[in-house]
Amino acid sequence: MTGSKGEPADAGGAPPPAPGAAGVLRTFAQHFGPAYRLMFRGAAWATLAGTVVLLAFAASWPAFVGMRRGAELARRQEDSYAPDNTEVPLLVAAGALPVLLGLAAFAFGVLHTAHSLAVTHVRPVAVGELWRQARRQAGRAAAVQAGRGVLVGGLALPGALLWSLADVALPAAEPLLGYVLLALLVPAVVALRVGLALAPAAAALEGLGATAALHRSWTLVQGAWWRTTICVVASAALTVGAYVALRYAVEPTDGMAHALALSVSSGNTYLAYAAAQLAPVAVALLLCALLTLPFNHTVLTVLYVRRCAERGLGDGAGVRDAQQSQNHAAPEP
Repeated sequence: MTGSKGEPADAGGAPPPAPGAAGVLRTFAQHFGPAYRLMFRGAAWATLAGTVVLLAFAASWPAFVGMRRGAELARRQEDSYAPDNTEVPLLVAAGALPVLLGLAAFAFGVLHTAHSLAVTHVRPVAVGELWRQARRQAGRAAAVQAGRGVLVGGLALPGALLWSLADVALPAAEPLLGYVLLALLVPAVVALRVGLALAPAAAALEGLGATAALHRSWTLVQGAWWRTTICVVASAALTVGAYVALRYAVEPTDGMAHALALSVSSGNTYLAYAAAQLAPVAVALLLCALLTLPFNHTVLTVLYVRRCAERGLGDGAGVRDAQQSQNHAAPEP
């Protein structure tokens, strides 16, 4: 079983990891060091993301200056002032959000690929070599991440919009339609996300393109829907719980960001308020990624390998067969 696009990665002929939670924990413990060293390499992408956010603040600078001038004018006229701050979110969303989403797809793709390769290698492999192998598959991995995000987001966003419209349009005494839409939306989004959860591992270990990897994930999950759902939901709950805890733990960073923004902007309280709101979220997201992504990627890789083994698709990665066929096809020296 070989990938339909690209070259399969060398997994070193790894046997299928042991099933169940104990097998996942054992596999994670065996590859704990490389997983987190890879994650710290990936933290460089967070620096790029932070640069994008700073550039978005720079692009929004005239809007913050206009808000401050409006407040000063209202104060001189002894009038109340409510700033029109709709321009700032639009500037940030239009300029920064597409770049941040692209960076996220690229970074998550490379990290997931590197972690999958680390988990499926029998022999210890240098982190640098794992990273180089993952970067060679960066385009395909990013395409898988982006495709999955478009499919899940394409279902979630219109559904959420319909629910919001129903909540606004319907009288308070008749919210039934909104609840019905919500009851249909949440299971559908969860089902789609679970069905596509194994696509990054399929792309990493078999060299599948985005469409083939998404199809492979959906096919594999159908045979073990509830077991896969439990694992994916548990991993998501772990991530959400870690983020909430970290968000409260890093709350003091809002004061530091507020003071720094005030000094940089010569006392512009509107810019300082925006920076204070953003700083704890950014720090919590970074720390949450460092703590949880290696474990979550290990879980999904082990799930993929086990689902392939259960379906009789070789050792769960198809890499060993591909490597052997390449060796037999190689000319004699």
